[in-house]
Amino acid sequence: MRHRTISRQATMTTSSSTENLPRVLIVKRPAAMDVFGDRFVASTKFEILKAFEFPLPLPEFLANHSDSVSAVIAPVAAPVTADLIRLLPNLRLVGTTSAGVDHVDLVECLHRGISVANAGSSFSEDVVIGKK
Repeated sequence: MRHRTISRQATMTTSSSTENLPRVLIVKRPAAMDVFGDRFVASTKFEILKAFEFPLPLPEFLANHSDSVSAVIAPVAAPVTADLIRLLPNLRLVGTTSAGVDHVDLVECLHRGISVANAGSSFSEDVVIGKK
């Protein structure tokens, strides 16, 4: 393993097996991680950048990673605004952890050719059961 300095305040540990993988940014901790922990975002096909685990302000964190992020996982608590999208020049996909996409600037995504995917009906049964 190597340590790559991302600022004077924080160091990100990477292994050679993740250095060439596409990077996925998570700005705020999704609620599903409270239940599933890191299994919610575990992947051998992507390197997950969990900005919420670093003490850096988001703009400073992104100053070190913005060029390498190709996707964002977007819980409702972390809106994907035009300002955020503009900081990520290689962003190609925004995936929400909800059925809705109201927290994503769809106009900016369309303008930049960024795909947006939601959780679809994956939570539908749970919502119906919860309303009984």
